[in-house]
Amino acid sequence: MLAFIDIYKDPLVLFIIGLALLILFFWYFATDIEKYKRNLGSLLLIIICTLCLSAVVPPSEKLKGGIDIIGGSSFTLRVQPRDKDNPTPPTDDQIAQAISILRKRLDSTGTNEAQIVRQGEDRILVQMPGVTEEEAANIEKVIQKVAKLELHAVSRDSEKPDAAGKTLAQRVSEGNEIEPGYKAFVYKGKTDDGKTFEKPILLKRAAALGGADVKVAFPNPQDSTQVEINLNSEGGDKMIRLTKDMQPGTDRIAIVLDGEVISAPTVQSVPLGSQFSISGLYEAGESKELSDALMNPLENPLTVESNEHVSASYGTALIKQGIYAGIVGLALTFLFVLVYYRTAGFIAIIGLIVNGIILFGAMAMFGFPFTLPGIAGLVLTIGMAVDANVLIYERLREEIESGKSLQHSVNLAYEKAFSAIFDSNITSLLTAGILYHFASGPIRGFAITLIVGLISTMFASILVTRVLFRWGLHFGILKKLSFLHLVPSLTTDFLSKRKLSFILLAVIYVASIAGGLIHKDKIFGIDFTGGTTIDFQIPEGKSLPLNEVKSSLASLKLQKEAYATELSNPATGVTMSIRCANEDVDKVITGLRSSVALLGESHQDAKSGETIYDISADKQLVSSLLGKSFLYQSLIALGLSLVGILIYISIRFEFAFAVGAFITTINDVLMTLGIVILCGQELSLIHVGALLLLAGYSINDTIIVYDRIRERLQVDTGSIKDIMNGAINSTLSRTLLTSGTTILTVVVLYIFGGPTLRDFSFTVLIGLVIGTLSSIFLASPLVYIWSNRKGNNIRRAVARSNGDAEITVANQ
Repeated sequence: MLAFIDIYKDPLVLFIIGLALLILFFWYFATDIEKYKRNLGSLLLIIICTLCLSAVVPPSEKLKGGIDIIGGSSFTLRVQPRDKDNPTPPTDDQIAQAISILRKRLDSTGTNEAQIVRQGEDRILVQMPGVTEEEAANIEKVIQKVAKLELHAVSRDSEKPDAAGKTLAQRVSEGNEIEPGYKAFVYKGKTDDGKTFEKPILLKRAAALGGADVKVAFPNPQDSTQVEINLNSEGGDKMIRLTKDMQPGTDRIAIVLDGEVISAPTVQSVPLGSQFSISGLYEAGESKELSDALMNPLENPLTVESNEHVSASYGTALIKQGIYAGIVGLALTFLFVLVYYRTAGFIAIIGLIVNGIILFGAMAMFGFPFTLPGIAGLVLTIGMAVDANVLIYERLREEIESGKSLQHSVNLAYEKAFSAIFDSNITSLLTAGILYHFASGPIRGFAITLIVGLISTMFASILVTRVLFRWGLHFGILKKLSFLHLVPSLTTDFLSKRKLSFILLAVIYVASIAGGLIHKDKIFGIDFTGGTTIDFQIPEGKSLPLNEVKSSLASLKLQKEAYATELSNPATGVTMSIRCANEDVDKVITGLRSSVALLGESHQDAKSGETIYDISADKQLVSSLLGKSFLYQSLIALGLSLVGILIYISIRFEFAFAVGAFITTINDVLMTLGIVILCGQELSLIHVGALLLLAGYSINDTIIVYDRIRERLQVDTGSIKDIMNGAINSTLSRTLLTSGTTILTVVVLYIFGGPTLRDFSFTVLIGLVIGTLSSIFLASPLVYIWSNRKGNNIRRAVARSNGDAEITVANQ
């Protein structure tokens, strides 16, 4: 098994496997021969499950948690002046640039969950999850590499010796001689036999071009000790001006990185263009580090003042509670599916298990950690996976009840459910892709989990369960299917109740606005507003349980929720760090000293009689974890996602449907947000994850109803209103069953998940109820109202759209 895993990590092997899987997929969907479909589908299932299991086993080593779940390392950095000769303090803009560059270097995908905040005047706090000592040392190197790249012309007389044998570069370096317009640099390099050397070299003082002229930097695929550089157009022009008058075979160019010459090659032809290489790196890994740094150069040097271990912010007990709650919720979902759909439910459970194997395998394969926003994506994935099976099985029930054979019913069920599954997953993928590209930090973590989950869901629901049905029918195991029927068939006129639903929406919005005004000072938690860290240095030989501090904080009546973490460093020992609102600092210190015995220990000053506490409280201002740039990027990403959905639904359905989905999604998010604020909860990172989950769930719910309306518009001849009502009624069982199973999981999470997960699950619970009701009472009425007011023939528009962009996979 281990040997297989080692081979599996080889990029060439991965490429061959990926290509083989792609060929098998095309073959599977292209063939109409039942035997081939069974065998190809089974082969795909075995290969993918084997790959994913090998990537995830053992899970304790392969699955990573975020810093909020497993803890990690904390680095305190000091931002240095940009110019050593003029050491003015760094400006706010320079510190913001350093934070931005660090985020790109340490967490370019948003999946490493690096938490980077400003601390005090010129410090930056960086926290990374699950970091080993070796990794911490590498991170320090990455953090401190300024990557200031410059190209200088080398003096032709640099190596020219005097009577004593000293070169011009040596004489200038020692201050014995001055060469106008030139400066001596240190040249560190390697001889042909691999030995390192260090000597002075004389370069033109002014750089010909620099890091701002670099367009792309990447490691050389053939030589891992080289970095290939591509300059932008301006950089290319500068290179031409630098080299056009040089003498080939004689003149040299020095490549200067962070003030040191790392290479000084001789120019072989002139003029040079916009591509060149940096060689002479000592280790293979340096080329990757250097290329990453060159793409994100720092303007100000950084020094690491401390490197400490940080405890998991949610604690081991809470994580176990969350895991147990998730397992119970999942078990209840499995039980419900099994009881309700019986034999078909057993097939659905196998599909859900395969979905989980693929999801966890992919997360482990690409090293993506599970954090609370990521878990939000996971919950949404499970909900959509159950939904896909419910969609297929409700279609299967309809076909069986219409008197068709089981074989024919299965084929029709998958064929008719495909468009709804495809459209709902594609719109969610579109949203996740835009969020990943334009947002940052935890939003990217959510997006990548969702992307992986949606792909695994489509594979499991469309191919895995279908293959199992094929084998069951082939061997005669499946002769008859029966289902429970808890949701009766209705003929309710939902569209006639649209005015009542709009009035109810208005009442909730007014109440939410009133709640926001009442709780205006408590709407945003310190994740958004920033605050103060209070550090208590615990003396050697004494201990202070983290849970005791958390319990004490919970008993205080604070303006905003406070958070406690434990930092440990071999040199300085253990530090208890509290993050709270600025206005709560005195109350936190006083409260902890009165309720925690160790922090309250004190003595009287002999001279002044003043009370001196044995453990001091060191205070520093910290910036928000989710600052203005984060909110701006997130809103841009969410807005672009909604525009993307608007365009996609306009193509696949009709513009009136796009307007309905757009408004419904915004309504679901805003109304959930309003009710959460009305209930007095502070908004934090947890709520960001929950609201993203609900946006995806809302789109999925709405698309399912729209798909049935689209289908009925093409075959029914009744009025538009009757067709819409019929579509809502026919999807009501699916809506209530899917929402019911997801709500069941979330309720278990709310009851057993602990305080932090309770905030998350409460938000999701409110959103699920709102999303379910809006998909029934808001989404379709909006389409109806829009098309009537615009005078659109919605039936003709849908028929035209369907003819232009129909996607069906008959007999999957």
